[in-house]
Amino acid sequence: MTVQLALDVAGTAPAPEKWGVVIDEARLYSIGGSPTEWWTQSAAQFRRNGRLRHLSTLIIGGSVELGPFDREDADFAQEHLIANGVRPELTTVRRWTEQPHLLGCRKANPCRLCTDVATTPAPAAG
Repeated sequence: MTVQLALDVAGTAPAPEKWGVVIDEARLYSIGGSPTEWWTQSAAQFRRNGRLRHLSTLIIGGSVELGPFDREDADFAQEHLIANGVRPELTTVRRWTEQPHLLGCRKANPCRLCTDVATTPAPAAG
């Protein structure tokens, strides 16, 4: 007698969720001080290992995103930034997308790329 423990279902497994940490460099650089110096050195390391992408660029900085990470590592990266003096309001953990988020995407007003799928209504059955 054979006991089947799992069903073979055709298809691919869902991709694991990826997360990123956005840093508002323009505001960080305008504040200055030791957190800015620490971030300048740390950003170079993230850039070298391919974990930093530029979202927008201004004369004094811009907006960058670290990632992709799993959620636990993204939370750790944000906590590490804050522990090194970066103000909490200058960092945001959000869902990673291959296409960068739209400009102006923030916690209070997320863009369509990072809106939680759980809050998006399912299409009506036709």
